[in-house]
Amino acid sequence: MLFYIWTLSIVIGSSALAIMIVLVVLRILHERRHARDEILRRKLMTSLIRFSEDGERDALMAVLGEIPAAIVADSGFEFLSLLRGDERQRIEDVFGETRLPEFARRRLRKGNEAERIHSAEILTAFPGTASVEALLEALDDRSREVRIAASISLNALGALPALQTVLERIGPRGLRSRRLIDLFESLPADRSGELLANALMEDGSPFVRAAAIEALSLTEDYRFLREVEVLARDRSPEVAAAALRALGRSGHPAAAGTVLASLGSGDWEVRREAAEAAGRIGIAEAVESLTSLLGDGEWAVRYAAGKSLKEIGATGMEALRRTAVEETSRSQRTASLILSEGLAA
Repeated sequence: MLFYIWTLSIVIGSSALAIMIVLVVLRILHERRHARDEILRRKLMTSLIRFSEDGERDALMAVLGEIPAAIVADSGFEFLSLLRGDERQRIEDVFGETRLPEFARRRLRKGNEAERIHSAEILTAFPGTASVEALLEALDDRSREVRIAASISLNALGALPALQTVLERIGPRGLRSRRLIDLFESLPADRSGELLANALMEDGSPFVRAAAIEALSLTEDYRFLREVEVLARDRSPEVAAAALRALGRSGHPAAAGTVLASLGSGDWEVRREAAEAAGRIGIAEAVESLTSLLGDGEWAVRYAAGKSLKEIGATGMEALRRTAVEETSRSQRTASLILSEGLAA
C-alpha cells in the first residue's frame, strides 16, 4: 500500500514539474512574441509618420510587406484615427493595395467578437463588392454587437438594406444597444422616411422609436414636425420624452400647444423635457405652468422649469424673482438657486 502511495506522489510531483516547465516556456515565448510585435509596431508607426510627411509610397509598401496584417489592422488604424481628410485617404489607399482587406474580411468571419467588430469597422476603408458582401454576411453573426457594427459600416458604404430588415437581423435583444443610436444618426437625409416609420410604429420597441425620433431631430427637417407632435402624446413616456426633446431642439413656435399640454404629464421625464422645450421655443404662455413646476417632486423637473423661465425672458424672470421671496419651500429654493446662478455668471 505504501508503495502505491509513494508512486502516486512521484507521478503527481512529476506532473506538476512538467506543467510548471511548460508554463515557463509558454511565458518566455509570449514575452518574446510581445517584444517582437512592439518592435514591428514602432517600425510601422515610424513608416506611417514618414509617409505622411514625404509621401514615399514604395517605402511604406515595403514596410507593410514585412509586418503581419494583424498588427497593421490594429496599430495602423489606431494611427489613422488621428488623421482626417486627404492625409487619411492616402494611407487607406496604400492599405488597400496590401493583403489587409482580405485579412479583415477573413477575421470578420473567424475572429473573436472584438476582432470581428473591429474588422467590420475598418472595412469601410476598403469600399467594393467584396467588403459589402462580407458585411452583409456579418448581419447574421452570432453577436448582436457585430451585427450592429456591420450595419453601421454598410451604411457608411451606402449599401445598407432596408432599415426594418436590418433591425430584424439585429434581433430584439440588440435593440437596446446605444450603438443603434449611432446607426440611426448616421443615416443619410434621404432615408429619414424610414426613421419616421419606425418612430410611428406603435408596437415597436420604445427605445428604437425614441432613437429614431432623436435621429430625426438632428436632420432639422420641419416636414416631420406634425408627426413628432403626435408622438409627444404617445403612451410610452420614453417616446413622448424623445419627441418633446426633438420639438425643443427644433425651436418651432408651432409646437407650443403640444409642449404646454405636456407640462402637466404624470411622467417626470416627460415634464422635464416639456419644461426644457418651453424655454428653447420661448413660450410666454408657459410661465404660469413652469412656475408651478418649480415645486415639482423631481429635482430635474424643478431645475428645468427654472432654467426655462430664465430663457423665456422678462415675464419668466419676474416669476422667478417673485417666487424667490416667498416663504421657504421647494419652489422658493429652486427660484433662488436659478437666480443665484445668473449672478455668479
